[in-house]
Amino acid sequence: MGVITVRDLLTADNLAGHQLLGGRAGLGHVIRDVVLVRTSTDLSQVPVGAAAVMDVSDQAGLSSQHLVEGFCRRLHGRGGRLLIVTGRLEAVSQSAIRLADRYALPVIAFPAQGPPGSAEALTARLLAIVQAPDIAYARVLKAVAPKLALATTIDRILAVIQDALKSEAALITAEGHIVHGQLKHVSPRHVIRHPSMVVDRHPDHVFAANPVYGADHQVWLACEARDGGPAWEDAARAVLHMAAPAVAAWLVRDQLTAAHDRHRLHTLFTALLQLQHATHVPDYVEQHAAKAGILLDGWHIGIHITGLHRRPLGATAYARATVQVANTLAAEDIHNPLFSSAEGWSLWRTFPAEPSADRVTDLVARVGRALATYNTHADEALVAGFGQSMPGPRSIPTTLAQAQQASLVAVTQGAGSVEAFNHLDAKRLIATWYSDPAFRSHAEELLAPVLAAPDASALMNTLQVYLEHGSSVIRTAGQLGIHRNTVHQRISTIERLLGRQVAADNLTLHLACLAINAAAGQEGSAFTRRTHQ
Repeated sequence: MGVITVRDLLTADNLAGHQLLGGRAGLGHVIRDVVLVRTSTDLSQVPVGAAAVMDVSDQAGLSSQHLVEGFCRRLHGRGGRLLIVTGRLEAVSQSAIRLADRYALPVIAFPAQGPPGSAEALTARLLAIVQAPDIAYARVLKAVAPKLALATTIDRILAVIQDALKSEAALITAEGHIVHGQLKHVSPRHVIRHPSMVVDRHPDHVFAANPVYGADHQVWLACEARDGGPAWEDAARAVLHMAAPAVAAWLVRDQLTAAHDRHRLHTLFTALLQLQHATHVPDYVEQHAAKAGILLDGWHIGIHITGLHRRPLGATAYARATVQVANTLAAEDIHNPLFSSAEGWSLWRTFPAEPSADRVTDLVARVGRALATYNTHADEALVAGFGQSMPGPRSIPTTLAQAQQASLVAVTQGAGSVEAFNHLDAKRLIATWYSDPAFRSHAEELLAPVLAAPDASALMNTLQVYLEHGSSVIRTAGQLGIHRNTVHQRISTIERLLGRQVAADNLTLHLACLAINAAAGQEGSAFTRRTHQ
């Protein structure tokens, strides 16, 4: 163990509930002794580097705030490093606080009820920590080991760490996301830059992090404290090192459970999708649905969530993203199981009777808020689509198919978009049929002469707006904020490049524009390459 500083004493159980009145600049002072002072004579015998404990209740007839100021002056003159005030304390004057700050002499006080035990008992406890830090260190580790042995969930493991170190604690993924617990000061991205155990000190906090190697991916255990000196750092290293195997064991159990749940839900989902043309619901499907907590009777609204670029994820990344999506939905009181489907997730919300328009609107809004929350820290932004509300278990495949179609339209609208099937017009639905990579390739070939032009960006933008506004030059000019003659010139240029009239093939060209626009945000798309060279 290293030396004991003021910071270390502030994290001790004996000083729980303290208030730092002043002298924060002296929190790094090394404490070599602890003495109880009642009189000026006691104060004159305080050794250099000591902490003084003063019970203002013992000073009859004297103002506690004047006592603090006077003791602060004399303690500093003696080379003292900390003043602890117990008992009923009046409001401390600003001059006393400024004095403590000037001397860099921490002054701490307790609420009126005071710490457990008398000032004498407090002095004895703190003195034991200062004179025998190894014993206090050993007691922390001795208390942690049996608790970790009984902690079978990540929440319990983090609770053991928090209790032992008087700190915040969290589990952080390799992508830099906090998946359990919380940190108030530390950036998760900063934590994962360290490949091994690290302790970093900052002006307003100190943190420790330890990598944990789980079943098939790495995570980090991290904790932070506002106050914590060398002794806290040593304890944090040891506690996180002890907790790492418990986290690794939990990871393996959690992944096995998740794999089993995914297989069970996939089997049920496959069976449910076959109900559309069935005359009745098989008993085994009803039994599996009941075990999964899924309602088959009532009115169902299908929901499909997918990535903006619809990129397939690896098994580990998909499992982690599934947990994060489920958590953000749960925060909006949507607790339905998620089914793996079409590069995303499918679910449905069940109502006992046909849901009103207000209830559907509320559900759409909650999903939208969940996506916004997820997208703030996601590597791949999400969008969602909604099917129509339909009765009975055999309607589930239909409303889910509608939701998937609506999600394809949402992809063209950008991150966090939510589209409802019953609000889609025919042209937008047709666009979704052609939003796959094959049609994008066809669209790029169709519009290749325009994409190769020096002013391709302006031409493509004008063409899309022109087609979206019914080939109206006036409305296009108003939308783009340019002169109508400029619109005429650009459309003429496009027709010359394509060798065809825009009006003669406006639907195909519009779909091609939508496909290229949807691909423009993806790295390496043709439109991005050709217009940003």
